[in-house]
Amino acid sequence: MLKFNNGRPYHGSEKISCGRLEGATDSSDYFYFFCPKCPDREIMRILEYGEHAKNPTNEYNDKCKSKAKYGFALVFKLYCEKCGFSDFVKISNIGWQGGKHSQTL
Repeated sequence: MLKFNNGRPYHGSEKISCGRLEGATDSSDYFYFFCPKCPDREIMRILEYGEHAKNPTNEYNDKCKSKAKYGFALVFKLYCEKCGFSDFVKISNIGWQGGKHSQTL
């Protein structure tokens, strides 16, 4: 069985934290991440993904009106073909669960 990042540690850098990693959907419902180093919103490739966490329940269900079926965190390895920048980002429903983006920074 293959391990994410060949079993090596991974963590997003300061180049993508604090709101520096942005993205958008295109004409469909697919989401794309923009390279934080390229000035022209170059789209980064997702080279790999893995489960960072998987829980049978979601700890926020008792604090929120909406109920998640389970808890998860996915990790993606991103790469920019134009400049060669590579980094990691996580998407989760077990982290911060509401409010305004400015409150997380």
